[in-house]
Amino acid sequence: MIEEATLSAHSGIADTELSAADTEQLGEAADLYHTIGRLLRLLRHSGDLGALSPGAASALASLARSGPMRLSDLAGVERVSAPTMSRVVTSLEKSGYLTRDADPEDGRAQLLSATPAAHDLVTGLTSARIQRFAAAMDRLEPEQRRTLLSSLGTLIEALDEDSPA
Repeated sequence: MIEEATLSAHSGIADTELSAADTEQLGEAADLYHTIGRLLRLLRHSGDLGALSPGAASALASLARSGPMRLSDLAGVERVSAPTMSRVVTSLEKSGYLTRDADPEDGRAQLLSATPAAHDLVTGLTSARIQRFAAAMDRLEPEQRRTLLSSLGTLIEALDEDSPA
């Protein structure tokens, strides 16, 4: 368990005593944080996802689920800079996972669209990584899967609200 003095010194909490409940909650948060990190490492090493980086896979999934969007909008959804997203998009385009078309509302802008190959990859049809994850999730009861999905969604929303714009 995390000692209060260490916690105070490393977390920026000055001259505030933490209750046992606070310390326990922070310990649970640390345990869950490390568990999620381990889960992500296991998933990254469990297959292909087209040999995409986690950032590229996330951007592609966002584009496949949301439909065509401008690069700047995709960068906003993924919470990265436009130059970073531009590099990701160029790589995805070279891999055949997205196309660029003129925006009908503004001829100067481009809309990015996921290709059928991208949709197959994102939905798991051609991804060993997602298929392995689905097989592991089969070990959970349906209620456990729903609770996990709902809980993680709530955590993502909370973290997203606290993120700098």
